[in-house]
Amino acid sequence: MRVADVLSAMDTRDEMGNSVPFSVGFVTCDMRKGTGGERVWMDNAVIVGGSSSHSSVKNPNHWGNFTRNIKVLGTNEIRKVHALLIFEFNGERVIL
Repeated sequence: MRVADVLSAMDTRDEMGNSVPFSVGFVTCDMRKGTGGERVWMDNAVIVGGSSSHSSVKNPNHWGNFTRNIKVLGTNEIRKVHALLIFEFNGERVIL
């Protein structure tokens, strides 16, 4: 599965307009702190974002930075994931 296919699948909505849950595995990386390399798996996750009632100080520019915010359903945890660091999606290996 290619990264473009992963991003398209993440954006999939059901007939009610809700995000379709997926599982994803990715590697962490923080260039500013010089940390990362941890493999993380998130099951029953959905993509989050869109319009908000409050504006942030900085626009996250997910399209330009190739990132997505992902949330595990039933939790409050939201993780920013760089699309090129995703190695598994719905049990399939991801290639660049």
